[in-house]
Amino acid sequence: MSLFDDYAEYESTLQQQQQQRGSSSVSPPTTNGNLDRPQDGLALNINGLAADGYVATTLEAEDAPIFSLDTVQFQVPNQIISLAVSNDVLVLVIEGARILRIKLQEAHNIIEASVPVNPTSLRACNAFLDPTGRHLLLSTPQGESFYFYEGWEQAKPLSKFKNMEITAVAWNGMAWSTATSSTRTILLGTHDGKVYETELRPGNDAKAKRSDIPVKCIAELPVRERVTGIAMEAFPARRKQHLVLIATGTRMYQVIGAADLELQSGDKSAAFEAMMHAGLANPNFQEIPGMPGTGSLTIHHRETQSGARVQAIATDFAWLTSMGVFFGKLSFGAQETGDSVVENAALIPYPTALASDDDTSVIEQPSALSMTEFHILLQYSDRICALNMLNNKLAFEQAIAPGNSGELLQGLTVDESKRTCWLHSPSKIYELVVTDEDRDVWSIYLARHQFDAALERCYNDIQRDTVLRAQAEHLFAAKDYAHSAECFARTSVGFEEVVLRFMDIKDNRVLRTYLLSKLSTLRKNDLTQITLLVMWLIELYLSIIGDIDAKITSIGATAASSATQISAMDNAEAASSSSSGARSSSEGVPSATAAYKQERAEMQKELYALVEERKSAVDPDTAYQLAESHGRRDFWLFYASLRGDYERIVEYWMEKEEHVRAIEVLGHYGTPDMFYKYSPALMGAEPVALVDILMRQPNLTPNKLIPAFMRYGHDAFSGVNQSIRYLRFCIQKQLCRDPVVYNYYLTLLVKDSTSNDESELMSFLTTYGKDMLYDPDYALRMCKRYGRIQSCVHLYSLLKLYEDAVELAIKQGDIELAQIHAERPDDDKLCKRLWLKIAQHMIQSKEPASEVMELVRRSHRLGVEDILPFFPDFTRVDDFKDDICVALEDYEMQIQDLRGEMDEATRTAEAMQRDMSSLKNRFAILSTEETCQACSQPLWMRQFYVFPCQHSFHSDCLTHRVVGSCNRVQRRRIQELQAQLVEIAKQRRQLRLTPLMNKKSEKPGDSDEQLEQQQRRAKQQLDSLVAGECVLCGEAMIKSIAEPFIDMDQAIGVGADDAWSI
Repeated sequence: MSLFDDYAEYESTLQQQQQQRGSSSVSPPTTNGNLDRPQDGLALNINGLAADGYVATTLEAEDAPIFSLDTVQFQVPNQIISLAVSNDVLVLVIEGARILRIKLQEAHNIIEASVPVNPTSLRACNAFLDPTGRHLLLSTPQGESFYFYEGWEQAKPLSKFKNMEITAVAWNGMAWSTATSSTRTILLGTHDGKVYETELRPGNDAKAKRSDIPVKCIAELPVRERVTGIAMEAFPARRKQHLVLIATGTRMYQVIGAADLELQSGDKSAAFEAMMHAGLANPNFQEIPGMPGTGSLTIHHRETQSGARVQAIATDFAWLTSMGVFFGKLSFGAQETGDSVVENAALIPYPTALASDDDTSVIEQPSALSMTEFHILLQYSDRICALNMLNNKLAFEQAIAPGNSGELLQGLTVDESKRTCWLHSPSKIYELVVTDEDRDVWSIYLARHQFDAALERCYNDIQRDTVLRAQAEHLFAAKDYAHSAECFARTSVGFEEVVLRFMDIKDNRVLRTYLLSKLSTLRKNDLTQITLLVMWLIELYLSIIGDIDAKITSIGATAASSATQISAMDNAEAASSSSSGARSSSEGVPSATAAYKQERAEMQKELYALVEERKSAVDPDTAYQLAESHGRRDFWLFYASLRGDYERIVEYWMEKEEHVRAIEVLGHYGTPDMFYKYSPALMGAEPVALVDILMRQPNLTPNKLIPAFMRYGHDAFSGVNQSIRYLRFCIQKQLCRDPVVYNYYLTLLVKDSTSNDESELMSFLTTYGKDMLYDPDYALRMCKRYGRIQSCVHLYSLLKLYEDAVELAIKQGDIELAQIHAERPDDDKLCKRLWLKIAQHMIQSKEPASEVMELVRRSHRLGVEDILPFFPDFTRVDDFKDDICVALEDYEMQIQDLRGEMDEATRTAEAMQRDMSSLKNRFAILSTEETCQACSQPLWMRQFYVFPCQHSFHSDCLTHRVVGSCNRVQRRRIQELQAQLVEIAKQRRQLRLTPLMNKKSEKPGDSDEQLEQQQRRAKQQLDSLVAGECVLCGEAMIKSIAEPFIDMDQAIGVGADDAWSI
């Protein structure tokens, strides 16, 4: 089975699993409002879209509609005159001149205030609530204006707003996020076509009955029409540049200019006066011909993140006209006065409605409008409609209490901050709930072939798959195969189906694009599929690179042929026209070749990046086979380096016999085993480069490289022996201590040296012979074999075979070498014997007597008498006369020295005899009260010892103390001497009693004199052991420091207190 078949089988299995999961979670879609949607959303294709661009979504069956109108459960105490909502605050102006302010999050807490007018006179008014929900501006058709601020109990009349019916207000966007109580600068539009500028402030006196807020007229429209809408927007990137939109029943003006609101806030001068004057002098406006329409103007804002704050930027506008809804995009850029910010503007006709009497279609103008992100809301007196801005279709319509004039809708307002829509009739409040407004936007963009916008609005994977499939088919039909492949890779279309379609194109680049895109969609645990795609991609890349190389080769061959033709034509002096044409064609060859080379470099870079990124998914054997089959040596080496398969790289270079490159790879990435494996071959090919690399490897074992050195054939013409060079480095720099290395290094030195030059060999033997790092016996055999005499002599001496060393040196006639080694032995007799051998050899060699005598003097061991026996009998004495006289004088001096030494020894012996005699007469003076230092008893009671330190002991007490502190051998000797003295005393007593008893001894024994001598000797030995030193002053006392005060063996059974008692 091929790679394609394997992956196709996997893809079909995966697609079946996805369909099973999709069928379990997707329910048939439902219709919403008047929209008719196809029921089969999964089988959708671009040619089967509905007429309005909608397709079925994957929402659940019970999904809520996009728009739903709910009645607010609130009982209004009186008829509603006006309603305004902003920042989740709802304000009602009801009959009876009352204001109800409700925070929608706290609907139970209703704040009521009054308007200071006759309750029966307030029947209509315009209510404008600022974006913060704190400032309320009321204006009546009679030209009265009132200002209400949160927390007030009553609205305040604006004294300077007389005879002004305010019909539109442009709030300042800068006040949305500020904590001040001011609205900042705002613009007012009136019924008579004028524009005013003011700033609402609550003031310091909340109980004041009137408000003197200033107001200034800054502009008057060229056509005096009622201002139905006004908006003020700052440019996002140019905060001082502003746009003011002013709408009437027939015109919409655009005024662009600079207005510094931050500096002018609170100032009496008008910030927009100059801007409005310049803009309306030559106005830029859009006019809709016909009868004046309602003219309502609304702006839609989109919140964007600008640094740490959220900024509301105007993006769309809508304007009610007599012909329909005029809407478009607002694009802020570098516009100045007189320019336009409106883009993609369009006019949507109003939807038709059926007349109640004859079922005919009629067109009715709405009373008000508002905007959401994708829809325009139109409020009629009896119904509410929603137009889709993308396809201009009616998306929602709902009637309200038809036939009941008391329930006619009177107003529509949108809370910009909370995105809620509100309507009201005289007695009821309605909320238009918007749910998932953009759920079907993707299908509309899809019908328009706006695929990127459609993808941004997709809710789930099935929608995205539908869009991508349609985009892929569209691009494929347009022959944009590369982008089509990227889209197909992200869809659920079968892998085999897409691959077959792209293979029919016969373009590997397109197939490569699809496989790359498909590879990026696979999960990490799809290891087999990833491997298959990666290997297929590698093959495609190698094929593409091969095709490019073939094109480059073909261009080169064509260029060479053209050059040959041009040369031939020049030689033949052909026509200039044909010659110039051939030259022009050849001049384009370098540029084409450069383009192909650049393309090849890009393909190679992509291939290397793919393999490096997906290294774990590449099958090594297959990758190597692909590289070899396509002849891509560069890719083969790259992949091997990427895997760290440096041994394979070395083998590759070895097969190619590019030994230098193999050595470079070994130097950077080689392991010790790789060095041991390839060094034998490399040593024979590139010994210098290899040794250079080996000397940089600190983790090699030199003895494992010896087989490589043994294959190294060095001759005298090769220069330095590289084996010796490396081993010398190991021994001297790396401090190698392997005897094998030393022995082989010695062998190389022996072979490399000559009989005349043994300096390096001798240096090695001398330096490392002391520690015996080489085998001297082996070294001696090698030196003998190759005739290295000086080294042999040194080795004999090292082995302490001094006689052999001297004999070998004498045999070779090297007397100086023999003299050096004759002095080596530590035995003087041996040294003298060796010197005699040298002298004998010189005499037998008939050397001059003067040289022999010089040898004798140099030896410092021989005398004339030692060498005279070796001379012939008839040798003349005249040559030795002086030396003999000197020798005799030396003998005389030696005799005199010996005589003096004998006299000195005699005097010393006599002095020692005198000292010994004086020791016998030594005495000490003791008092009669002297006591024993051991037992504290009187000293005179028993035999005692007295020491020069004046310490005295009884004999038995001292013996007891000494026996307790001496070692076992001394203790045994003392006991033996004591027993011997007792036995001798007993024998002497028996010997004295024998004459008195008239008996003769049966056994012959010692005489009394002999026994007395034995007793005296034993007594002297015992005295030397016992009384050799004082036990209180001598070494015994010093050793007793480590002994405890209490002997635990003796203290057994005795309490600790008793042991320490005095």
